[in-house]
Amino acid sequence: MAHQPLIFPLFASAGLMPELSQLGSFSSGLCFRSSVKHGSRLIAGKKFKQGEKSQLLLPQCKFQDLLMRKVGGSGKGEVRLGWRVLGFTESEMAEAEDEDGTWTGARVAVDIEDAQGNKEKIDAVYLIGADGAHSTVRKQLGVEFVGDTLDAQLVATDLRFDFHAHGFWDANFVMDPVDYGLIGRIDEAEPPLWRVSYGVPLGTSEDEIVAGVHEKLGRMLPYGGRDGKGEGEIQYEVQRIAPYKAQQRAAETFWKDAESGGRVGLVGDAAHLTNPYAGLGLASGIADASSLATVLIHILSPSTQCTSSAKLLSSWANARRQKFLNTVDKPSRVSYARVKTKVETDEDVQRLLEKDPLVGALAKGMPAMPPSLLTECESLEGR
Repeated sequence: MAHQPLIFPLFASAGLMPELSQLGSFSSGLCFRSSVKHGSRLIAGKKFKQGEKSQLLLPQCKFQDLLMRKVGGSGKGEVRLGWRVLGFTESEMAEAEDEDGTWTGARVAVDIEDAQGNKEKIDAVYLIGADGAHSTVRKQLGVEFVGDTLDAQLVATDLRFDFHAHGFWDANFVMDPVDYGLIGRIDEAEPPLWRVSYGVPLGTSEDEIVAGVHEKLGRMLPYGGRDGKGEGEIQYEVQRIAPYKAQQRAAETFWKDAESGGRVGLVGDAAHLTNPYAGLGLASGIADASSLATVLIHILSPSTQCTSSAKLLSSWANARRQKFLNTVDKPSRVSYARVKTKVETDEDVQRLLEKDPLVGALAKGMPAMPPSLLTECESLEGR
């Protein structure tokens, strides 16, 4: 639903920023507030001026459509929807190039299947598993997914409701031990589409989540989302309910057997998972893909001299894994704990402002800048 400013340079380098800016809108403000039952009190926040760097609010469907059009129109790639990977085999075939330097030595045979059961085999120099949390590629590689399942199940609920009329900002982190979550605008329609994310106990079934959504939203929305200051009809329209377990995990390696010539790697949710409260999940996946693209171009391009493709891929995998652990995993765990903070009294709020560097800085108008998610490929071993 949102893209962080720290990856805007990647969009710009791909020539996407102008079109993305037109497709979406930019957040006008970000804040931390107490839950509705404690007055929806504003604790700290920052309003963004016109042209100031803020989150790009863009529904995933629009982002995906643009990327698919770019790839399809480039003549350099193909997008197939509705296909899945059944498995793959890495061969021992020697690397080969034709006269113009194009690689012809297929090293990975990938078996795929469409929704009608039609099967096909694709031969490739490399296979990159970007196939999500339940990655078939990662499982066949036998790569362990190390980490934790957090102590709650999260529910992403998309609904139409006029939060602005009740004083909410475009991005609101709601702090409460029970009714915590994120309330963020997604589009500019009338009324706008908003994401209301909240937690429920682990073990809550999907049927129970759907059955209890109005009771939960009644505690998350001002006046329970009803007119007449809570006495009238429901004023919101739920369009999507998506429950998922909150995970903090990383694959034990992002490239299996790179040093011995392995041809299969992992990026995005196939390589790592994080909760959404730091906004770094999609951003870190895009940074994975961008840096790996640079590495593969360096390896495959006839105009470059790669000293060791195996060392370069191994170095990239190690760098990206450490980047996730240090720059994504730790801040995301802190962000998850932060929204569950008790802020019922003045003393609670003062304690938070003194203890939490990010919220304290935001309250003073000096938001802390997150560290870079990027990997500088020039510094990797094997170039």
